[in-house]
Amino acid sequence: MATYQEIVQKISELQKQAEEIKAREQASVIADIRQKIEQYGLTADDLGFGSKPAPGKKATRKVPVRYRDGAGNTWTGRGKRPGWLTQALASGKNIEDFLIG
Repeated sequence: MATYQEIVQKISELQKQAEEIKAREQASVIADIRQKIEQYGLTADDLGFGSKPAPGKKATRKVPVRYRDGAGNTWTGRGKRPGWLTQALASGKNIEDFLIG
């Protein structure tokens, strides 16, 4: 029967062997991935590695514009009503007059 020290030595040798095999396989996988990226013209965004929001910040989504006046002023309908809309409503206009689509 093997001694404790012999088993520890064998574990160490196997770990070194495993690391060498992993490094060889990893190099092969990386080369294959790079070849496919070039072949298909893939980008980091295609692979899901594109720009990410800074840690602690949520990704922002662009909110579509819901209201527009004749002068090109717009409002998404979120937050405080803009001055141009407040003035228009005060002059008797209806909010539906500015609704897009």
